[in-house]
Amino acid sequence: MSRSNWFEISNEGWRRMNAGRPLSSLLKEGIQNSFDEDVSEVSLQVGPQEIVIEDDAPSGFAHEKLVYTVFLTAKDDSPTKRGRKGRGLKELISAMDSASVETIGSTIHFDERGRMVVDNGRRRGTRIVLRRRTPPAEVDSTLQDLSLIIPPKGVTLRINQRRVKPPRLHLILWDCLLETVVIRRGVERILERTTRVELFHPRRGETPHLFEMGIPVEELNVPWHVDVQQRLPLADHRESVSDHYKMILKSLLLESLIGQWLDRKALRAEWVDEVLGRQMVSDRALEQYVARVFPRDALLGGADRVNDRARQLGGNVVDAGAMPRGVYAALVRVMEPAEEYVRRREREFCERPASPTPDQRRFGCFVRWLGERLLGRRLEVVFVRKEPTMDGLVEDASFDASAGVLKLNVIGKVDFANPLSPTTLGIVFHELAHNFVTEHDHRFIEQLQSLAGRAAALLAGMDAASISGILEGD
Repeated sequence: MSRSNWFEISNEGWRRMNAGRPLSSLLKEGIQNSFDEDVSEVSLQVGPQEIVIEDDAPSGFAHEKLVYTVFLTAKDDSPTKRGRKGRGLKELISAMDSASVETIGSTIHFDERGRMVVDNGRRRGTRIVLRRRTPPAEVDSTLQDLSLIIPPKGVTLRINQRRVKPPRLHLILWDCLLETVVIRRGVERILERTTRVELFHPRRGETPHLFEMGIPVEELNVPWHVDVQQRLPLADHRESVSDHYKMILKSLLLESLIGQWLDRKALRAEWVDEVLGRQMVSDRALEQYVARVFPRDALLGGADRVNDRARQLGGNVVDAGAMPRGVYAALVRVMEPAEEYVRRREREFCERPASPTPDQRRFGCFVRWLGERLLGRRLEVVFVRKEPTMDGLVEDASFDASAGVLKLNVIGKVDFANPLSPTTLGIVFHELAHNFVTEHDHRFIEQLQSLAGRAAALLAGMDAASISGILEGD
């Protein structure tokens, strides 16, 4: 359906919309237009009265309307082309007092009288002349901002007659899956696409930035200039991306670089904490982070009392008191908290063999009999003495399913003189259920219910003499 003449544009409104933007942001629009063409040289001259952008592209604008018709573009849509909206050059011109665009065969003038097109003899490239008063301080800041530009390979960029040298390449990351912008059936869409990401060492005095194919977009708190080789999903005026996009990009950097390129000091940086705190990193990368940042077998600290006890037991405690909550939540996926370490080590250190009493020996016979009937295997029953942990907990029993060893704590709640008491049977059935399932989940509950039901049926069919015989090992 044709939609011509639906709208008209207010030239004054269009000017107001763009005149307040930083001059460097506007000039990037003209430079990126040149970079999108088959150029070998681009020059920019910025002065207090006049600005000139010139390139040596083999062809200029295909039609003069492309210079002054907002949103009209002749570019084939591609995520590797910087321009996509047909508005950048028009925004630049609208913010000026007057301008001239000299392209092959014609020059378009913009001044207080309006727009005028005249023929010329130009045979190659485009020259854009922009006129407005620019304070010296704004000229200086504009030149500083534009000096960040990373020219495409094989393209010479000169700003006020000085060649802009590319920064030193640090690393290229291939096949990075990131969001980009494409036009599909006349609709601008954001989708994911694999691309190349180039990392550069900032030149002296530069702050690391995010780049779109060589054009600086905004500061980025990582150690390098990050140049994404496809369109970025930019906000209006092309001066920023979303926080979510930046976090995805930082996460990609951390995942890609942590194995070889980031040392302990680099991993202490704020941007790394950001990625960890947002839970945007894999367990593999977390393990590498822990291995590089913390001592071997490091523990995540907790309360002072717990940390002191963990150190007494030989643990390397990392103080987590000042650690952001999100970072702690990420690290606990791969690190043992000091509190769990203390519980585990106390169980190991405080366990001592115990010589069974006659009641305990008879109880052991009963448990072995139950194991044969309910599990179909012979069990070894061991009696130990385990003192309460530092928080007062007593472990009544434990079962090593692989070895078939059931350990009973002689100071626990098991009533060895009364093996059929509900508490005692509950403890035994709980441990025997671990023969099938390690975790305490719904599968464990199902196994526990099954064992208890089968045991109830088994014991209900026996008389007192039979049970007495089992206790005596007959």
